[in-house]
Amino acid sequence: MASSEPERRFIEHLLLRPTLFDGVIKSPDRGFYALPYSYKPSTKARTHSRTEHFNPDFFLKLAGRQEILVVEIKDDGDDSNRNRAKCRDGLRHFRELNERLEREGLPWRYTFLFLSPDDFPEFFASVADGGYRRWTSALMGELATA
Repeated sequence: MASSEPERRFIEHLLLRPTLFDGVIKSPDRGFYALPYSYKPSTKARTHSRTEHFNPDFFLKLAGRQEILVVEIKDDGDDSNRNRAKCRDGLRHFRELNERLEREGLPWRYTFLFLSPDDFPEFFASVADGGYRRWTSALMGELATA
């Protein structure tokens, strides 16, 4: 079940494109696939970081491929310290997972994405044309530079 309006809108887009995916999991907010991340709660000169966990919102199995798109959904422009840390640490996690899978000779690969409603049309177009690996969402661009 969607826990926010952006997630509900993402589900609407998913339902319009059933042939792109063999399977979809909408993860619960807690207790599914918890990824650790650390961040400084304030933009002021605080020295202590917090470590927390988050569950990415969606796991999308690409049709006919051994690839999973792991998607975190946020509001447009939500470039908070927490989201910057989630994006950074999520990208690192799945990069390391893919490297391990490759070393083990396993074919599965994972792509981690942060999306907001402004990104949905381009995201689905990039999945349809196969360019999703080279594509970067506007929100991920904001999180990398904020």
